[in-house]
Amino acid sequence: MKRYLAAISVLVLSCCSVWAQDTPMFRGDLRHRGVYRAAGVPKFNSVKWKFHTAGRVISSPSVVGGVAYVGSTDCNLYAVDAGSGALKWKFETKGWVVSSPAVASGVVYFLSYDSNFYAVDAASGQLK
Repeated sequence: MKRYLAAISVLVLSCCSVWAQDTPMFRGDLRHRGVYRAAGVPKFNSVKWKFHTAGRVISSPSVVGGVAYVGSTDCNLYAVDAGSGALKWKFETKGWVVSSPAVASGVVYFLSYDSNFYAVDAASGQLK
């Protein structure tokens, strides 16, 4: 029906131990090695929660302190509670957010297709 606005779900596995540790940026660290200290997903049981955006989610989320940060082609960066899937806050830009965010010292860094590099407070979603 709404062919131009596809709702995409961010799916979280109920047994995913990666959510129990911080993954502050794409592939885990500045070297992007993809090495994590968690044991991994032992078995897929079911979907824990879904979160819908008004666009596509292309990038990988960053997870820090029990919050997943992920961008969407609906021009927003979302902070989602990793335990419940509840929206904590969203930050609107004027362009797609398809970069994987990085989180350091309480600040979320990401690029937008509006040609800006953003620094947003991880707790409140306010522009730094």
